[in-house]
Amino acid sequence: MPLRVALAEDDERALKKYIYEIALDTVNQVRSDAGLDRDLVNKSGIIDFLECSPQFLDELMNQGLPYTLFGSKKYYFSKQEVRKWVIEYNKK
Repeated sequence: MPLRVALAEDDERALKKYIYEIALDTVNQVRSDAGLDRDLVNKSGIIDFLECSPQFLDELMNQGLPYTLFGSKKYYFSKQEVRKWVIEYNKK
């Protein structure tokens, strides 16, 4: 038989707020651990972010998708800049 607890309205609100804060902290920690809160990502990271193929990414880069090249083969992308570019690209 489930345990039922009766709480005063203020206590119920406080408990809900506490549980929400714990859940939010956990979600933020998972995002951080998974690297989802990083803005600067490599080619595979931006492919995952855009959910596209490597060939389509190359096409977008040829059309002006912003990136930074370190050396001759290290591509890095700012998710924030890519997001802005995609929005503008879709307006064309």
